Amino acid sequence: MAIGRYQHLHKRTCLGMVPLFCCFLAGVCLTVLIGGTRQTCESMGARVYEPENSYFLMLLIVSAPGNVERRNAIRETYLNLRPRMLNESYQEEAIYVPLYEEGTGQLLMESVQKQRELLEGYRRWQLKKVKNIKVINFKVKTLFAVGTYGLSRSERKTIYEEQRVYNDVLELEDLQDSYGNLTTKIIQSMTHIDKVYDFKYLMKVDDDSYLKLDLISEDLLSYYEKLHQVRSRHHNPIELYWGYFKGAATVQQRGQWKESNYKLCDRYLPYALGGGYVLSKNLVTFIASYGLSLSAFKSEDMAVGTWLAPFGNIHRRHDVRFDTAWMPRKCQPYHLVLHKRTAHQMKEIYDGHQLCHNEEQPSQPQGPKEYFYDWSVPPSQCCKTFV
Repeated sequence: MAIGRYQHLHKRTCLGMVPLFCCFLAGVCLTVLIGGTRQTCESMGARVYEPENSYFLMLLIVSAPGNVERRNAIRETYLNLRPRMLNESYQEEAIYVPLYEEGTGQLLMESVQKQRELLEGYRRWQLKKVKNIKVINFKVKTLFAVGTYGLSRSERKTIYEEQRVYNDVLELEDLQDSYGNLTTKIIQSMTHIDKVYDFKYLMKVDDDSYLKLDLISEDLLSYYEKLHQVRSRHHNPIELYWGYFKGAATVQQRGQWKESNYKLCDRYLPYALGGGYVLSKNLVTFIASYGLSLSAFKSEDMAVGTWLAPFGNIHRRHDVRFDTAWMPRKCQPYHLVLHKRTAHQMKEIYDGHQLCHNEEQPSQPQGPKEYFYDWSVPPSQCCKTFV
């Protein structure tokens, strides 16, 4: 069951295999005719991915060069989590794939009531026993994106040693790592990933976010399978943009978030908060393909929402299980992403402790209330229905 259910996730297309087969035959012939002379063979036309570079989920973790402790904490904790076999009821109770409305051609986004029902369904599912059976052909690739331009010799040596041991650091050699370059960092990272890897989804997270990666993976697998089942009812493909959305946020006028280049409006367009969000592959390809032409706003999460705003075939999936704002909300058992966690807290969570706030700051104010997103009203009215 665990093997067969998801066999369709990594089938190679005929278009991708023909060049490889031709190269193989050409190599055999040349070997016979020339007597062992080494030749190279390059595919013509479509880009060919090596099987080992094909993944269901790419995990892009944005990190700074000196954040070695955080990266090690992530390697020791949630990267070890893998999806279990799903209870068959999960798709019906916790997954919604929108259809296009007849006449208008618009995607039927989740209503507030539907979001509430899906959350209740997930909470019911949490109480059910689920067998711990690994999905064998599920693959995830993790890359820690780090800008290395301008680093000292000792800093480069540290990155080199880290890469030698783990081979999971995406070194952006032309990028000086700073908050002001964060949007460029995202574009360069996605460009590299789109060029090198074949994948279904990419999840961007900060290195101070803790992921319940097993549960996120299960949800994505269920979403992908349900999308596959209803695809025949879609006249256009549906892309996924999954996270905790914010509508009509005020354009920042001061501090490190000051946005001098945002001229579209006096409010930001709806976007998923940057502590963690998921994009389907075609959206990553779009950003990678047009990165040099896209406006490089300072806040990368807002930038992604702005870049993707015109597309009508995107399922903007608002999920209260993503605690991804600039400060933590009140901790809930159903949260899948926990932002603003220290390396120590990540280890504590992994060991079974649920931490809601920084233990070193007991006087930290209570986080903002979480809300369901109302897609039926203007963005300025979106976020007033609290959970």
